[in-house]
Amino acid sequence: MLGSLIEFDRMVATDQDCYDFIYKLKWPAGFRCPRCDHSFAYTISTRNLPLYECRDCKHQTTLTTGTMFNKSRTSLRKWLQALFVVSSTEESINAVQLADMIQVTYKTAWTMLNKIRMMISEYDRSHLLTGFVEAKLEVYMKQPLPTVDSLDKEQALIAASSTRPIQAPYFKIKLVKENQNPRQKLDPSVETGFVKEHVSPDLLQLTINRHCVNLPQSQDVMSQLAQSAFHWLNRNFHGLSLKYSQAYLDEYCYRKNVVSNANRSSLVHLLTLCLAQEPPRSPVPNWSDHELAAIKKIPVERSRIDWSTRYSNWKPADSVRSRITF
Repeated sequence: MLGSLIEFDRMVATDQDCYDFIYKLKWPAGFRCPRCDHSFAYTISTRNLPLYECRDCKHQTTLTTGTMFNKSRTSLRKWLQALFVVSSTEESINAVQLADMIQVTYKTAWTMLNKIRMMISEYDRSHLLTGFVEAKLEVYMKQPLPTVDSLDKEQALIAASSTRPIQAPYFKIKLVKENQNPRQKLDPSVETGFVKEHVSPDLLQLTINRHCVNLPQSQDVMSQLAQSAFHWLNRNFHGLSLKYSQAYLDEYCYRKNVVSNANRSSLVHLLTLCLAQEPPRSPVPNWSDHELAAIKKIPVERSRIDWSTRYSNWKPADSVRSRITF
């Protein structure tokens, strides 16, 4: 990783190298005025960062105007280094590691990573699940040996994926904000809220498992996704508060959806997000009550656990036929 960073540094060794690199990503077909879309501009080079004045409407803009880098005291070169490191590491990176690698303070490194994750979260919110959608209730901060005290720290989440023919699956993991006990059946209002916010009405099939319990040696993809994300968080960040957990879960899914895709340049994709004039807008799914009620109910055999005794003395209940429903 360090060797790759040194090679990348040679590509952006000077400020002008950074400007040229960003210019090609921001305006791949040449300058476009953000106000009138005119294609010609005068370049004013008397400032540290080049200023472009539109020949038509005289509007002035820079490479960072309206982007995540705007008015940042951190140099563009440091930003490019940080984005390269984030997009190149398989396991992500924490602020201590980033500060050491690109030679900035811990506070600066934390701020940079936080802004990058916020942009990733915006990108994820702008992508609705469609095609064949599968979702499942899971437990965040799951305790291996349940006790009354430890279970109070757990949080409900919904892991979901969508697939379309000839396309790679798209994954989401969303913490449940409502008062949902993660060890109990998914509340219908929570289901409806998740569907309205993250699923497109233009879907082919929707399957939701309302229970967090998994059979031994289960091959359930959603359960494996949630478990893998939880291990990833503990392995790389060694404990995390709920306040920031959603941003990190969004980063984990982004890595599975984009960074691990060999057909894309993860650095270019991440930089394109950061250079967007406006953050990706979250579409508003237009679900009607009739459409929600018409979603197909799919019966599933599940081994459930009876939590009616409030965590204590629990035991597996008899296998029952549960319905995935709204």
